[in-house]
Amino acid sequence: MARRPKQTDLMGLEAFALLQHGYFHRRDAHAYGLSDAMLSYHTKTGRFERCLPAVYRLSIAPLDVDDNYVQAWVWTGYRGALSHETALEIYDLSDVAPPWLHLTLPPGSEPTSVPPTFRVHIAPLPPDEFRNYASIRLTTPARSIVDAAVAGTEPNQIIAAVWQAVDRHLATAATLQELAARDQRTVHQRYVRRLIEEALADYHAA
Repeated sequence: MARRPKQTDLMGLEAFALLQHGYFHRRDAHAYGLSDAMLSYHTKTGRFERCLPAVYRLSIAPLDVDDNYVQAWVWTGYRGALSHETALEIYDLSDVAPPWLHLTLPPGSEPTSVPPTFRVHIAPLPPDEFRNYASIRLTTPARSIVDAAVAGTEPNQIIAAVWQAVDRHLATAATLQELAARDQRTVHQRYVRRLIEEALADYHAA
């Protein structure tokens, strides 16, 4: 999130936004001294574009193939992380092609409305289970694999993700096992633990 200046700093806001593909949150504009009226004015004149509720983009910023990820990250107000199959796709783990953009937000930050292409999951986000990646925040590979498995991603995709993550040193067997064993309240969660353990056993036996 942007710092708070003593006066309106339009150029500072634009410099900040260009560090994240030209996107900024309404609260970032406020932090740089721009009121909602000024936001509306600059949107009407074409200097800014409103992309999502509370998310704006500098019109001069070049478009990028990863813009949808940055938009989503800014939309969370920098509180959440891209997760589940979306994170697996970014890490290039397995062959998932999620139809939705998955985000995890911590408890207490539930949105009042969600864009139709987003799937929001509410769960704790300990600092050691997410990482900053370019202009966005992702859950770690191990957390992403376990979350996707719990959410119902195809077992063959989870197995592939486990193998690739361990082979590329993106996750350790110990971390995967720890996360998979953390919550065993349901039959499906216990199945996920067995799936992860079997995938690891097969990897080490290969």
